Amino acid sequence: MKKIYLFDTHGLIFWSARESVSDAFIAFFDKEEQKGNLLVSSISFWEIALLVKKGKIAISDMHRWKDEILNYTNIKLVRPSVSEMINSTLLPDLHKDPFDRLLIAQARHREAILVTRDALIQQYDIPTFWL
Repeated sequence: MKKIYLFDTHGLIFWSARESVSDAFIAFFDKEEQKGNLLVSSISFWEIALLVKKGKIAISDMHRWKDEILNYTNIKLVRPSVSEMINSTLLPDLHKDPFDRLLIAQARHREAILVTRDALIQQYDIPTFWL
């Protein structure tokens, strides 16, 4: 069975910047990207834009950064469905972050492995992965 990976927001940032992760992480996800096995949620771009606005990360042109990822890689953009949004509210209250809760619901719905190092997410009944 083909494995599909959904990046948590920090996973996308680290992979695209090629920093704060191991060479093995970069190589693994470069191969998965070439095979078309990577997903990114539209909500991750929203979360990143909010982090840029708060000065927590530096991206000079958010639109250009987003376009480069979506136009020059094989990463597929997924948008949250109404059912996924509802399902994110029905998850156990282990994690309070609505972005992460929605990513969990999206990964479940798509039977994807969530690429995260977030220990709270890893407490949910969902496959996660980090190198």
